[in-house]
Amino acid sequence: MVARSFLSASLLACLALGAVGCGAAEPEDEALGVVDDAEDALTMVWPVVRSGQVNQDVTTVQYLLKAAGFTVSLDGSYGAGTETAVKSFQRARGLVADGIVGTSTWAKLIATVSSGSRGGAVEAVQYLLKNRYAKALSVTGTFDTNTVTQVKSFQQSRCLTADGVVGSLTWNALVGRTTNCGGGGTSGSSSSPSTPAASGGPASRILSAHRAGTVTLWNQTFGRYDGADPLNNITDAASGRPAKRSCYGSAPCGSVYLQSGMLNAVAALRERYGYRFFVTTIAGGSHSSGSYHYSGRAIDVDEVNGQRIYGNSTVADQFLSACRSLGAVEAFGPRNDPNGHWDHLHCAW
Repeated sequence: MVARSFLSASLLACLALGAVGCGAAEPEDEALGVVDDAEDALTMVWPVVRSGQVNQDVTTVQYLLKAAGFTVSLDGSYGAGTETAVKSFQRARGLVADGIVGTSTWAKLIATVSSGSRGGAVEAVQYLLKNRYAKALSVTGTFDTNTVTQVKSFQQSRCLTADGVVGSLTWNALVGRTTNCGGGGTSGSSSSPSTPAASGGPASRILSAHRAGTVTLWNQTFGRYDGADPLNNITDAASGRPAKRSCYGSAPCGSVYLQSGMLNAVAALRERYGYRFFVTTIAGGSHSSGSYHYSGRAIDVDEVNGQRIYGNSTVADQFLSACRSLGAVEAFGPRNDPNGHWDHLHCAW
């Protein structure tokens, strides 16, 4: 979340919470262990969930903790009780007990569920399908016929094998909003989760808009020519390659496939809403720990319709509103985050 005029981002303030007791209940009926292809889950991109957050990812973690036998509130708020349960789960699974749900913890939390399964993992699947993807079903904890139907429908929409079994690929699509339908998204066939999606799609359209001068993709990373700039990121995505991340400050190095949800939304900002804008960062740059940029799901913009972003403005508010209409889970700017986004806009999917 950096602007064109800065070399690095300020770290987000961490919310310090005191630990409270969290009793572990007996595992539920038919509560399952981790997925049998958990190693595959380690190759995927997962959201980072940590103390202080309030969102659907937190609720999903809470349901999965319930499936593992922990007593937590299913309120979507990552408070002291959830943090205590996560740390206990991490210790029990041989992980670093830092209370941060990242790739390794997700790989241990998710459980393969299918027709006839019961418990918190099924509730997590039903919760996501109902609340994130507007599927017509109730959160009952029983993997019934309707749940099978809705899972298959979701799998088809993500170009996954529509077998009704929620394994690592389907979990990743549900939680990480990944797809196997092309346009530079993450995931692959059920047998090869690290296979890149097909080239072309929205990334190619964004690149065409750049060539036409309606969307400007910066060709540097705040003074660095490290190949992690927006122009290189989109060029790589249009060719079906992972986009490079930066390797300075808090940046994690390496690369990541840009998510199709983000690419489709960026293309729509131009094609559907008619905005002309300057993209300063996508996967590159140095951002706060756990930033959506590092998982290929966010853009920063510091100019819209020829206006540089400096403080509150109508065009900034309208652009962020368009991001939200396109499904953004983060939309920050001068009005709602003046300390971190006074001079640029940040949208993440």
